Amino acid sequence: MRLLYVVHQFLPRHLTGTEQYVRSLALGMRARGHEVSVFTLEPVLNLDSPGRMWIERDEEVDGVPVRRAGLHLETQPNRELADYLNPLAVRLLCRFLDEHEFDLAHVFHLRYLGIGALAELRRRGLPVVVNLMDFWFLCPTFILLRADGGLCDGPPRDGVGCVRCAAPDIARVMDTVQLDDVLHRLAPDAPAPPDLHQSPMRRARALIGRKERLFEALAGASAVVAPSRFLQSVFEANGFPRGLIEHVPYGVDPDRLGGRTKRWSSRLRRRVEIGFIGSLTEHKGLHLLIEALRSIDGNTWHLHVHGSLETHPAYSKRLRALADEDPRITFHGPFPPRRLGGVLAELDLIVVPSVWYENTPFTVLEAQMMGLPVLASDLGGISESVRHQENGFLFEAGSVPALRAQLEEILADPECLPRLRLDAGVRTLDQNLDDFAALYARFLPAMSAAPADAEESPAATDDPPAGAE
Repeated sequence: MRLLYVVHQFLPRHLTGTEQYVRSLALGMRARGHEVSVFTLEPVLNLDSPGRMWIERDEEVDGVPVRRAGLHLETQPNRELADYLNPLAVRLLCRFLDEHEFDLAHVFHLRYLGIGALAELRRRGLPVVVNLMDFWFLCPTFILLRADGGLCDGPPRDGVGCVRCAAPDIARVMDTVQLDDVLHRLAPDAPAPPDLHQSPMRRARALIGRKERLFEALAGASAVVAPSRFLQSVFEANGFPRGLIEHVPYGVDPDRLGGRTKRWSSRLRRRVEIGFIGSLTEHKGLHLLIEALRSIDGNTWHLHVHGSLETHPAYSKRLRALADEDPRITFHGPFPPRRLGGVLAELDLIVVPSVWYENTPFTVLEAQMMGLPVLASDLGGISESVRHQENGFLFEAGSVPALRAQLEEILADPECLPRLRLDAGVRTLDQNLDDFAALYARFLPAMSAAPADAEESPAATDDPPAGAE
C-alpha cells in the first residue's frame, strides 16, 4: 500500500507530539511492508535565496521520504485566512501529487496548508483519513482558550468572538472604529475574502464562519478519527454530525523508551524528582507548577524542566523570574527523542498542569508506559488516561492552591508513588498500527483512478505557484 502522510510541520526542526507520532506511524507502516511518504509545509520560513518566495525539498527523516515545501511570509499576509485557505500551499501539494502515486492519504494537521488540500486529495480519488490532533478544525488558535485565558466551548457569535483571541491587533482596530457590531450583522452572509490581501476587515471576516467551512470540508473525508472521546464530544457539541468521528486511541512506541522501566530507590524518601516535559508555552501551565512548588518549604523536591526556552522567549523570561534562581529548579532545555527513556528514568513524578482542554498528551502515555506516575489537571482527555489515586493524580485545573495541596500530600508520603497501578491500559504503537491497517483496508475497493467526470485541476501543472519567483 502506498500511503501519504500530510502534516503541517515535521522533524527534525519541529519536535512536538504530533510530529513524533507521525514519524512513529510512518516507520511502523514501513516495517509492515507499506510505502510511506510525508508531505509537510513550513509556513514560516527564512528562505536561503534572496527574492525566492517558495521552496520544495526532498529529504529523508529516519529513512522516511519527506517532501518539505515552504512559502515566504509575504505570500500569505492575511494569516487568518491563509491558516485554512492557502491556494499557493495547495499548489505545492499538487506538484508533489503529480510526481507520485498513492493509494490513501492520512492527514494529521492542515494548519497553513488548509482545507484545499482535502479537496485536492478527494478530487484525485484518494481515500482520506483525518486525525484530529487538536481543535484546529474548530478553533483558529487550536487550543479553545479565550484571550483572557478562560476556557472556550466553541467559536462565539459566528466567529466574530474569535477575533480577540486569534488577532488581538485587529480587535484593537475594531474597538477604535466600532466594527464589532457591523461584523456581527454581516456574519450570516459573510463569505471568506476571495484572496489573501491584508486589511483589518478582510482578516476579521476570515474568522467569520470559519468553523462552518472547515466542518463542511472535514465531513467530506473518508474517515475522521479522534484519539480521545472528549475531543470527539467537543466537535459533536459544536455541530459536527454525530457518528462520523471514530474513536482511535493513541499507541506508544516502546522503542522510544529505550527498553527502560522505572526502578524505585531509597532516594525517594529524601527527595522527589519532579519533571515537566513539553512546550514552554502559557497554556501548558508550567508557571502554576513553579508557583505551587516554591510555596512549599524544604528540600523534599526538585523540579526538572525539559523544553526549549527559545520558542516563546517572553513566557520563558516570566518562568525564569518565577523560579528566581531557586536551586531546587533546573531548566535543562530540550533533549533529542532518543533520550526520552533516560530522562524519564531519572524522575519520580511527571506533572502536566495544562490550562487548556488537552486531547491526550503523549507525555502522559509515555510516562505511564515507563511506570512513572502523573499528576495532571482535570481537563479534556487527560482524565481518560489518568485516574485519580489509581494510576496517578488529578487536580483542579488552573488552581495553584489545589496543585500545592496535591503536591504536599505526595511529598508527605512519597511511597504512595510506587504503590500506584502505573502501566495499566497503555496501548502500544503496534495496536495503533493494527487499528489504522484495518481502517485503511476498508477503502481498498475504492482505490481507483480519479472519477472520470472530475474537472482538471488548474493547480496541477508543471508551473511554479503564481508570483513564486
